Amino acid sequence: MTGIRARGVNARTAPMEICDAVTRYLQRRRYDAEPRWPLVFSVRWPDQRTLTAQAPDWHKANNALREWAQRQGCPVTNKHRLMVTPVELIDTVTVADEQTALRIADRASARHYHKARQRIDLLADECSIPRDTAASVAKMLDSESDVDVTLVIRAAQFFGAHDATGLTPRQVPLAGFSAKWLDQTHRRNVICTLCGKDSLGLSDRPPELRMRWLDPAYSDEPEMMITRPWRPGGERDIRYVIIVENKDTYQSMPDIAHGLCVWGAGKAILASIALLLPWLTTARPDDGDDSSPQVVYWGDMDADGLEILDAVRHTGVRCKSLFMDVEAYQRYSWFGTNLTSTSTPLTSREPKATPTLDFGERELYLLTCGEAVGQSDESGLSDGPTHLRVEQERIPLIDAADALRSLGWPIAANNDKETQ
Repeated sequence: MTGIRARGVNARTAPMEICDAVTRYLQRRRYDAEPRWPLVFSVRWPDQRTLTAQAPDWHKANNALREWAQRQGCPVTNKHRLMVTPVELIDTVTVADEQTALRIADRASARHYHKARQRIDLLADECSIPRDTAASVAKMLDSESDVDVTLVIRAAQFFGAHDATGLTPRQVPLAGFSAKWLDQTHRRNVICTLCGKDSLGLSDRPPELRMRWLDPAYSDEPEMMITRPWRPGGERDIRYVIIVENKDTYQSMPDIAHGLCVWGAGKAILASIALLLPWLTTARPDDGDDSSPQVVYWGDMDADGLEILDAVRHTGVRCKSLFMDVEAYQRYSWFGTNLTSTSTPLTSREPKATPTLDFGERELYLLTCGEAVGQSDESGLSDGPTHLRVEQERIPLIDAADALRSLGWPIAANNDKETQ
């Protein structure tokens, strides 16, 4: 194999510099199919005047480097220089092979390198694949445990011998595996690579959507969960549909005549709304179509919530938003937080294009991404947001009921659920 002429090292600090360089090389090249050896390091010495003036120091450095190279098993070459008398100074130090490099590098990097090479060998042998493919797969599995690497190999052997087309990942009969193990897409991608397939032919779990009647005439009926396209039938006239992001709000919405509440479950709504409720994508109440229901989306006042609102509209659903603009933020910001559910800080993000958001929604989006939106002194927001998130559940339902009434929705006064 062709070696590598490494960068030069200072004669006085050569052992430390070579150790650092070899460590970095092992870190960068542990997943190469065939790392290149040897590594040859040129040793830099000062000019003739400095060598002569500081001869004892440079003799000491030369002897120390020679002893270090001998201990590590690194061949050296010499060159003749004059330091009062002619001497042989080390010209190059060679790290000849992998074993020598593993002795020189720091222990953690040596362990990681050795583990990576073992995995490449294992994948190449067990799956009968070229070494470059095995190296690529091993890199894809870098964060996986040894147990999971073994399971990947077993799964690849299974899919190489069986056709699982049409099954969901949890239905694949992999003996001894957790049914959830194949849920991770990157594992399926690795298995495809090992099997030489473009796809395993597995089916996604059908999207599902939960919704419940808000009409008091149907209050005794259980909520519905649909996995196939659904349209209201019979005499049930749906005129008002509210999509809410979070479960607590979904379960607590007040009665609304001719109303339907859909639980969006965060971003899950994006995979299901147009497929399972296609009639919402064709509803056009603002165009004078009296048969179309009015649709409202209500989510968290944060960057994710506004991005979901934009994405829902991109599916074709024409919907107004509830409490998702700067005016609502100013009213409820004291309910807000800068912490996640695990008490880690929320961080700013780069805003995305959100073409369906109106001016007030876009302002709130920029604000919850962490940008100041240039509000007037009266708003108190000129230096950026106080909080990056105001969660939907914190908004009193009585306020939501009042807001929906202002849109003309038939919510009876003093509805019991408004106080919850």
